[in-house]
Amino acid sequence: MGFILYHPATKVAAVRMLIQGHDQSFIQTALGEPISRQSFGRWMELYQHTRCVIRNPNDYEQQGRPLLLSDSDTKFMIKLVQEEPGLFLDEIRERLYDENGTLLSVEAIHRNLVVKLSITLKKPSTMNIRKCLITKYDYVEKMRFVPAEFLVFTDESAICDRDLLRNFARAPKGSPSARFVVNQNPERISVLPAIGIGGILAMAVTDNTFNGKKWDDFLEWDLIPWMNRYPNHNSILVCDNAKIHKGGRVERICHEAGILIKYLPPYCPELNPIELCFSALKYKLRRSKILNESDDPEWDIQETIDSVITSDLCYKHFRHCGYSVPPKI
Repeated sequence: MGFILYHPATKVAAVRMLIQGHDQSFIQTALGEPISRQSFGRWMELYQHTRCVIRNPNDYEQQGRPLLLSDSDTKFMIKLVQEEPGLFLDEIRERLYDENGTLLSVEAIHRNLVVKLSITLKKPSTMNIRKCLITKYDYVEKMRFVPAEFLVFTDESAICDRDLLRNFARAPKGSPSARFVVNQNPERISVLPAIGIGGILAMAVTDNTFNGKKWDDFLEWDLIPWMNRYPNHNSILVCDNAKIHKGGRVERICHEAGILIKYLPPYCPELNPIELCFSALKYKLRRSKILNESDDPEWDIQETIDSVITSDLCYKHFRHCGYSVPPKI
């Protein structure tokens, strides 16, 4: 006979009738259940030991192989990975043994992390330890109701075709793959765009780095003419805390033009939509490989910026960074 699930009331009635002296066939007829002799025996044995005919699930014996990690081992490993997520498996193994005396193989450590604790290895995002969340959320609160149409973001980025090599390549299984540097001594080109929610307002490209004087000149002659006095569209300039953004004639230039200048919290590139635009730009350059055979890389980069950083892209990135964008019509 296969396994039959009996209602708890049936078990209670059957055991009570057995205690009263009724035979098993009478009980089967009275209850209308084909109860086996083995079931009667199990229920009576359980009643004699526990005074209960329903087994407590917590009393079941563990089935299969015993667990390699105790509860204290599990809690220690979770805490260890939270505090030091970059540890190698052999380091976790050693720490676990030093703490609790539990000695496992590296393979067992990996299996327990993945299968039991659902902790996997992944590429981490890089965070700066000096980043202050209080400063970040204070900035977010202040900018919460500022219309995105008022904001203009700017920043510098360097581009080198050696940095634009594709990160992955295909090859037959078991064989290595390679990527080749075309230009042995590529020049490093710096770009300095400024974007509003409607797209690019101004842009400068140079084969050198931007210093304070170049930044001041870009601000005064290239960007300010496309901005408006506050409060109006494109009237608040937002940039990071780089020295060139604060020194020189920056405040005087903005004050004379009626432009407000706001600084992002330190180490918070996620609040600057132009950082996402740089990612899209470098993806396009990496995909097209246009710099590998370019006779005028500065011009090609300008053309790519114009084609990539569109009004739709800027709108999406402003919204992604949490700014108060208007409804899309």
